[in-house]
Order: sequence, then structure tokens, then C-alpha cells
Amino acid sequence: MTTLPRPSDIDMLGLAFDEDPHRGRFELAQHLARPDGALYGGTAIAASVVAMEAATGRPALWLTTQFVASARVGEVIEVTTDVLAEGRRIAQIQVSGRAGGRVVFMSLGSTAYPRDGGMEGQYQAMPRVAGLEESGGTPFGPGRMPDSPPGFTMHVEYRRSEVQGDDEPGAPVVVWARMTDGRPLTPATVAFLADMVPAAIVRAAVPNADEMGPAWATSLDNSMRFGTVEPEEEWILLEMRGHLATGGSAHGSVFVWTPDGVLVAVGGQSANMLHGAGPATAGRPPMEGTGGT
Repeated sequence: MTTLPRPSDIDMLGLAFDEDPHRGRFELAQHLARPDGALYGGTAIAASVVAMEAATGRPALWLTTQFVASARVGEVIEVTTDVLAEGRRIAQIQVSGRAGGRVVFMSLGSTAYPRDGGMEGQYQAMPRVAGLEESGGTPFGPGRMPDSPPGFTMHVEYRRSEVQGDDEPGAPVVVWARMTDGRPLTPATVAFLADMVPAAIVRAAVPNADEMGPAWATSLDNSMRFGTVEPEEEWILLEMRGHLATGGSAHGSVFVWTPDGVLVAVGGQSANMLHGAGPATAGRPPMEGTGGT
């Protein structure tokens, strides 16, 4: 039986819990922030996963995180977990994150013990994509100015891939992703890595990056639903689609795969999209920012 919360997740986030595991806190360090120093959305949802698991001793099943306000590097984020309902197998939970007394994020979700002999199955197939050794030539992820800190990309790596045999406009954006510090794969690290859907929405809206001006996307929410996450996996594949936009807000989804085609998570995001027309500004990448607020 896995010990929850997982020590590797606690270490990644710097989360410290009180004697009561329903309360904890972490300092927003550079490796948990966006390159502009604001809270990275993947950090908020990862912290919510860990808080849910700490409060119930059960693995995360699903959660959705709403990004309410921002926090800056150096601020302490207080995490409070309320167990709203707790049965023999499934618990329903609310997590709040506050900095300086203001609400930064709110999460709702469930944790659950697996049911012996319960339903098992996978009903989607991983797309055929270029392998790791053939991927990585196209930049992907948040842009930053030359002198700005790397933010959460200090400990992650993204390699843009391509779906083989599918170059239609509706083809998904596929990206290999991993943590580079050797920590095991967990639901929290999957959520941390997968907060990239707004970038895929931008790519869907303007497929030719040369025609796209500077772009910024701020997540409104991030939802993840987990299957079985094996800790020995290093790389995951993010299969992302932008679905629709209305009035400057857009929606997209992500499937998370292991290299051998096991579906470990599905998710979705809504985001406030700001992007310009025309070629990218000299010295600035065509896409800036992804998760967070």
C-alpha cells in the first residue's frame, strides 16, 4: 500500500502539514512559479492533489481547481482541506489555497480506495506519434524574456512531437513531458506537467506559428481525472486539443499517456486567451505563459 501523502510530492512542493493533516502550507518558490514570478497553475492543482491525499489517506481520483487570484514568488500559501463526505471507499473533498488572507485557488475532488474486482478498462487508443529521439525540435511551453528566471521549467522538460499520418487542422498537439529531477511519476506530478492545454488552444487557433503574434493564456480552471499512475514511468505524452472559444475564453482537453500506450489521466481546461495577429515580435517567442492566473 502506498504511503500518502507521497514523500516525493511533499519534497517537490515544500509542503509542510500541521499535526492535523487538514492544514498545511508552502512557500511559492521559483520552481513552482511561472517565468513572470506568478503562481503556476500546475502547482496549485498538484498541491490540491497532495492535500486531498494527506487528509484522507486515499489516492486522488479526480479534482478540478479554480484559479481565483494570483500569488508571487516568496509568498506563503496556506492550504486547508475540508472532507465534505467520507464513505468506506470514496471521500469528497474541498481544498482552499490562501495567501495573505486572500483566496488564490479552490479545488473540489474525490479520493478513493480501489475496489477489489471492480471495473477495469481503457476505451481510447494512443495516437501514433514520433518517438522521443525524433522529438524536441519545435519549442513548446511558456516563453520568457532572456533575463527572466525559468520558473517551473527548471525541473521539467517538454519535447514537441507530431502525430504520424495526421496533418489535418484538427489534429492534436502532442508533447512528451517529464520531470528532470528524477522524482517518480505520481498524480501530483502528472497534474503539474499537464497544465499546458491553453498552449494547445493557441496552436489550434493559429496553426502556423509564424503568423501568430505574442500570446498569453491564463487558466480559469484545470480538471484532472486519474487512472493508475505507475511511479517507474519517466516520460508521459500529452495529447491536447483546443475545442472552442467564445468571447475571449476557450476550452480544451488533454489525454495523458505512457510511452507504451497506457492512458493514465484525462483532463480539461478553460482559459482567458489573449493573442495577437501578425508575426511574433522580435526577441519574444510566439507563445507566452500557460497555466495559472
